[in-house]
Amino acid sequence: MTTEDAGRNPVDSRSRRIVFVCHCLLNANSKVEGLAQYAGVHPLITQLAALGIGIIQMPCAEMGSCGMSRWGQTREQYENVAFRGLCARLSDETLAQVHEYRRCGYEILGVVGVDGSPTCGVANSASGHWGGEYAPAEWAEVVSSVESAPLPGVHIEALFERLEPLGIRFFAIDESVEGHHVDEVIRGLTATE
Repeated sequence: MTTEDAGRNPVDSRSRRIVFVCHCLLNANSKVEGLAQYAGVHPLITQLAALGIGIIQMPCAEMGSCGMSRWGQTREQYENVAFRGLCARLSDETLAQVHEYRRCGYEILGVVGVDGSPTCGVANSASGHWGGEYAPAEWAEVVSSVESAPLPGVHIEALFERLEPLGIRFFAIDESVEGHHVDEVIRGLTATE
């Protein structure tokens, strides 16, 4: 028995493996109206639970800043001092949790974001330079101008700054493809280094 094991309860069956996930993966109801592709929890969550992996739901910066009645926005619209400050505070809270879990012998398997999100994209995020009042006739033109930029979302970028130096790996669900890359994410999270 190691010193670390000495203080543990022998009937405690926790795995001591944890993953941090974007808020909407555990609660599709937090997404911008019309964007949810699943009813409640993402299929990734049931697979993580079946593997005995603890799941920590990070807060939704978009909902925290704009509420439930928000419009879909782009990375550039969230690219402002106030929103970056919110993402920095939320990322500091996540960093504190990472430190505490690691201090107590837990393994952080990674962070899972959602590609295409202006805030939680890992490899790409929704991008477009527009704003202001719109006329319904112009709305289709505005929406069609949104593209995918090869940049992380604003919240994930703040998390990268804090967690990548600690060796925390980032993975992404991609809701634009069939299967959402769930199998790739599971393989990545559970791969031994």
